[in-house]
Amino acid sequence: MMARRVRRLAVVVIVLLVIGAVALVLTTRPKLEDGRSDVDRTWTPLRGPLGERYARLGEANAQLAAAGGGERDVARALGLGLRRWGELHRAADGDADADAEAQTADQLEGLATRLQAVVSSSDRLRASDPLNEAIAAFQGTVPPPRAVTAYNRAVRDYEDERNGLLRSPVASLFGYDSRPQLVLGT
Repeated sequence: MMARRVRRLAVVVIVLLVIGAVALVLTTRPKLEDGRSDVDRTWTPLRGPLGERYARLGEANAQLAAAGGGERDVARALGLGLRRWGELHRAADGDADADAEAQTADQLEGLATRLQAVVSSSDRLRASDPLNEAIAAFQGTVPPPRAVTAYNRAVRDYEDERNGLLRSPVASLFGYDSRPQLVLGT
């Protein structure tokens, strides 16, 4: 008699857990989808300005090679990163992989900071006017601050949604991966 009650109670608890899990998924997925869509939508206006910025970074990397710094690790890494950006950036706005582009942009920004540090620490490279001009052109090509702010705000909102205590398992289960903020180097 007692065993039968325990089994019934266990079945009721399991049914309630399943119903709760289904309800959680049904209420969480639309919010996650909307958040991810907002991130992608706010990334689109950054694609053009970042394309120009990274074209200038490519020119700076070419001037680094011309000044005798092409063998440096940062020059090789920049070459790879800029090729990756070029491949990603060829996609039309509606087909763009905003996540991969944002990750690549953050990597390029970090490499640009390294490039500037390498140049400032070398008398030979610091004396190259074309290299310094190319770096200044890169630094002067900045995406609209409002677009960067809108994108980063959308990322924060999405991350808050996907990292909630109950939402986190749903986000992981259905592939709502983290999105990086855009951090521009100086």
